[in-house]
Amino acid sequence: MKKTIFSALLSLALMMASCQESARVKPQIHPQVQMRTVPQGVGVNIHFYQGGEKDWQMIEQAGIGIVRMDVSWAAVEKNSGEYNFRAIDRLIENLDQRKIRLLFIINYGNPLYDDGLAPFSESGRRAYARFCSALSARYADREIIWELWNEPNLDHFWTPQPNVDDYMAWCRAVTPAIRQHDRDACIVAPAVSGFDFPFLEACFDRGLLELVDGVSVHPYRNARLGPESALPEYEMLKMLIETYRPAAKRIPVLSGEWGYSAVTLSPLLQGNYLARQWLSNMATGVPVSIWYDWHDDGQDPKEIEHHFGTVTWDYAAKPAYTAMKTLTTQLSGWMPQGRIDVTDADDFVLLFTQKDEIKLAAWTIADPHPLDLGADLRIRTMVDQDGAVQEMDDHSLILTPRPLYLTLAEPPSGWLKFLVTAIRADKAQAQRTIASFLDGPAGKDEAASLRAAMAGGSDLERRAAAQALRLLAEKIEPDQALYQQLLHRLLSEPIGVLNHKQLLYRLSQSNPSTLMPEVKPLLQNPALMEAASTYILAAAFQQARDKNSASAKEWLALAAPFSPHRYAVDRVLKAMEAAGEKWDAASLTAASRQAGFINHWWIAGPFPNVNNQAEETVYFPERRIDFSQTQLFDSLSASWQKVKPEGLYPLIPFADLFGKKQAAAYAWAEITVPQDQPVILKAGSNDGIALWLNGDMIHENWIPRTLTIDEDVVRTTLKQGKNRILLKVLNQGGNWEACLRVCDESGQPLDLNQLKMNPE
Repeated sequence: MKKTIFSALLSLALMMASCQESARVKPQIHPQVQMRTVPQGVGVNIHFYQGGEKDWQMIEQAGIGIVRMDVSWAAVEKNSGEYNFRAIDRLIENLDQRKIRLLFIINYGNPLYDDGLAPFSESGRRAYARFCSALSARYADREIIWELWNEPNLDHFWTPQPNVDDYMAWCRAVTPAIRQHDRDACIVAPAVSGFDFPFLEACFDRGLLELVDGVSVHPYRNARLGPESALPEYEMLKMLIETYRPAAKRIPVLSGEWGYSAVTLSPLLQGNYLARQWLSNMATGVPVSIWYDWHDDGQDPKEIEHHFGTVTWDYAAKPAYTAMKTLTTQLSGWMPQGRIDVTDADDFVLLFTQKDEIKLAAWTIADPHPLDLGADLRIRTMVDQDGAVQEMDDHSLILTPRPLYLTLAEPPSGWLKFLVTAIRADKAQAQRTIASFLDGPAGKDEAASLRAAMAGGSDLERRAAAQALRLLAEKIEPDQALYQQLLHRLLSEPIGVLNHKQLLYRLSQSNPSTLMPEVKPLLQNPALMEAASTYILAAAFQQARDKNSASAKEWLALAAPFSPHRYAVDRVLKAMEAAGEKWDAASLTAASRQAGFINHWWIAGPFPNVNNQAEETVYFPERRIDFSQTQLFDSLSASWQKVKPEGLYPLIPFADLFGKKQAAAYAWAEITVPQDQPVILKAGSNDGIALWLNGDMIHENWIPRTLTIDEDVVRTTLKQGKNRILLKVLNQGGNWEACLRVCDESGQPLDLNQLKMNPE
């Protein structure tokens, strides 16, 4: 057949890429933070150097592959310039005997320097660098992952208060000291609490990614949010890393510390979350996952910090220990290959390979339901989260939130073969298959099989073929024409053929804006609005940095109503301001109301909340609304005031009004609608919250947490006429804020500019 013009162009592009390959620097991932076979990337946080016999016996039996522990500078250097490493030697000896890797945290001050605070002086940083030099010289051959500090975005760890400039000055001092004796040392940072995007970007902007090999975060969240809820934040962080990373590096994200306390959820759910945390992290490409904690730190039944462990204070195995041991036993020696795109976004199926064998891990975050894996898939064994062997009658199985480990009975065939072939393809094979696929119908090669499956195969085959093409694309560089052409082609597939959400996240990381006409309509799809808004906000940020203010402003206004990521919105606004384009307060107010946010409130407070007494105490705003009412409570005086929170995401600033004390406050607003209307109210708060509509409590969630936009979702109905909304927000210390968004029953924000609000 005569070549088409498109085919000729693709061949030319391949030839040019091949010629340029030797001149290009291929981005590399440090070997210590590459994805490895289970259990090398999964482990626990410990709090000892020596440990007891029971610790080491149970850790070894659990089969974990890595532990995280602190380097105590103050314990090693008690006299200036004298280092005693005996305790560390014992720890590393015990780990080496069991072939367990070490993630070692270099952190905290020393009373000999800078008054024991986080280093802030040149002399203090030089002393820290000398210590790090001695540390790396002693352990240069141990393949340790060195982590730079623990949660420097919190004031009780970076004392007396977080300071990005001081932290980065310290990083620039100690990093070359570590590499002085270990040129190939693996260094990760900044180990922030949560996904603190402003702190992370400030570090990246000051050159952190030039120094390190991985970015570590601690994705803690409240007990109502399962581990899978972190996946969009991981994608946001990957996008941020791509903006700043050096060309010669690929920089993965590590989950350096994360757990759930058995005080805030049941021990059974804690165990379930451990397995799902490790598995969902593997699904998104996180190579190291550290569960906090190995062992309960105390016995107070009400103290949250005492109950993160996988074993109790007296070393009784908790369900978390059983789930951990089952996972490592079932998957030991197996390589994670990512998530399989099945029909429901709430279903998780992970693929693992070992030579020619295949294993799957499967669960759902929805209600239990059957999953059809196709008639040609044969399963040899099925083991549940606790290690019990399960029976299976046919090719379908019942998914529940408890992971199942499935070992296949024969080599992959049908739809699964597409994925395995793509995983095993090298870069040259990936390029050939993609080029052939894009060239159109021709031949009987792998591309033809993929094309046929997408055109007329079963639902599983179509989705597997599309996912196989995406896997092939990840083997070539994102700036290659083939990569962009394929992802653009896949985005044109009808909704349901492949995981458009994941595709949008990938596109957000490279050259966002070229597909704006195709992406805009996806904002109207509730399942895709978050990912589509992420893509558009990434494009708006790029336009703002390029000083294309008109496009940046247009796309920001388009995406903001659909995004729960206030950081992504704020970074566009800051980039626009840096380019000389600043929105006035009136425009921001109108835009926030268009996004469904209530930004005018009556606020009452503060009220007592010692020992969370406000959860059960009825204060005067719950009895009747009288804006002249006041009340004294010892040192507190509660009264009403009008507040107009500012910004595109208007957060009620309780801490600014009343301080960061243990207290409670109320927020009242009134919204008038022309007819009865089903709505979704989306609330975020720090800390717990209760919500009333027209005098009836419709929601309460009394948990300590940081604010996440749209975290609590409440379906209700606004009646024709006036509707009174009352929030009660508790604070247990630290920051104190809340917000509320009003959406229609499909999740689309209501434009509150079109409705009457009180107060105005």
